[in-house]
Amino acid sequence: MQLMCAHFIIIPQDELERIIADIRNALKAERHGDAAASYEHAYPKTQVPVLVGRNNNCKIEVMRWGYQVPWQKNVLFNAKMETALGSKSGMWDDSIQYRRCVVPSFGFYESHKKDTHTSPRTGRPVKDRYFFRCPDSEIVWMAGVFAEGCFSVMTTAPNRWVGNIHARMPVVLRPGELDIWLCGDYPILANRSDIELFFTRV
Repeated sequence: MQLMCAHFIIIPQDELERIIADIRNALKAERHGDAAASYEHAYPKTQVPVLVGRNNNCKIEVMRWGYQVPWQKNVLFNAKMETALGSKSGMWDDSIQYRRCVVPSFGFYESHKKDTHTSPRTGRPVKDRYFFRCPDSEIVWMAGVFAEGCFSVMTTAPNRWVGNIHARMPVVLRPGELDIWLCGDYPILANRSDIELFFTRV
């Protein structure tokens, strides 16, 4: 089983507040250098600031990454868009209909489907890892859903920039699509085939 998007870079809450202010004023967020080296990384169960509400009236809520479910020990930190939009979406049904959020990051990581290298720490083979970001914006906006103080990142079929590396990708949103996800015709955002992403091996 391949884990999808189990690692991304957190935008600090005070900086996120500034970014939201920029969105309200239709300004672009300023670049801040090497985010991968400078900021905290998020993993499942990490507390992360996310956006809820409407694009012109967003608010920040800090939530834990991953839904806790009774049938397994680990949290569910990804939700398949196809499943959530289906007639039998189960646990995701209420969340995708009524509790959508946007998860802002400086980029996300994926492990390669098969390529490996030897870990210098353990001497064992580990999968090659890649860092993805948007070419025209430092912020990678990811669609999410939430419930009871926890959120999950929505995933979809990979596009041509991700497909050779991993079998899934986050539902990456353009800045102009945030309001569509939060309060609009959100199912149209399932196809992310034209979302260009840059990636580097790390």
